[in-house]
Amino acid sequence: MDTIRLIASDMDATLLDAHSQLPPDFEAAVRALAAEGIRFAAASGRPLYTLEAMFPALQEEIILIGDNGGAIRWKGETLFVSEMPAEGWHSLARLTKERGDIGMLCGLDRVYVEKSYQRYDAVFKNFYTQVEYVDDLLVVDAPADKFTIYLPRDNAQEAFDAVYGAACGGRFSVAVAGKNWVDVMNPGVNKGTALEKLGAQLRLPASGMMAFGDTYNDIEMLEAVGYGFLMENGSPELRVRVPFLAPSNTEYGVMQILRRVLAQHGAVSPDDFAKAH
Repeated sequence: MDTIRLIASDMDATLLDAHSQLPPDFEAAVRALAAEGIRFAAASGRPLYTLEAMFPALQEEIILIGDNGGAIRWKGETLFVSEMPAEGWHSLARLTKERGDIGMLCGLDRVYVEKSYQRYDAVFKNFYTQVEYVDDLLVVDAPADKFTIYLPRDNAQEAFDAVYGAACGGRFSVAVAGKNWVDVMNPGVNKGTALEKLGAQLRLPASGMMAFGDTYNDIEMLEAVGYGFLMENGSPELRVRVPFLAPSNTEYGVMQILRRVLAQHGAVSPDDFAKAH
């Protein structure tokens, strides 16, 4: 048997339902986990300030991993930030502009977008609660931990395969984050390395950690823990890389697994869960 002491979950298409809402009993579950000595981490491509706004009543209980591992905060204290050098994201801003794609600079307290893309404001604010529109992204002078590319035609994977994977490979950590987003961080930055940092700080083995995700920007996190769950609605091609399968987000699959962990007081074994392959 293994003893789970840290559980991390992606947000969109994982913990959140089809309407981007948290499960109705989520807050009570997090408090119950804490009472068992099990910490919960929200691991998202969303920034820390958006995650804080999502969990106003759980600031003492939830560890926040924002911008795909670019920043970590717990109980109001920033534990880690990987600030991108300006020359790095400048090159990305020029590339996205040349292609006609929408580049967004993810600052530590807001996201910066050029005014010509203000028509997508409702989409942006679903993920970034603080948006500042500027005339030219290249004149922004602000610390940032991620550069993201919004693809409104649902062609993020195609754009990654054709351009951004090769253009960013080696210089940056780059991941497809759903149908509309390609996320770019400093090299070595991803949700998996963020969890490894937390595990080291909390002195937890991989077998004491569990994680949930649905797509490519989650895969390092799911591989970094002993109990990695791909959502049933997740990218099918990732099933061969992940040991376990959770019910879909529309069935509140994360909550189903959390209830089992709670019922067993954190003591689990691989035989307790559905296999992904």
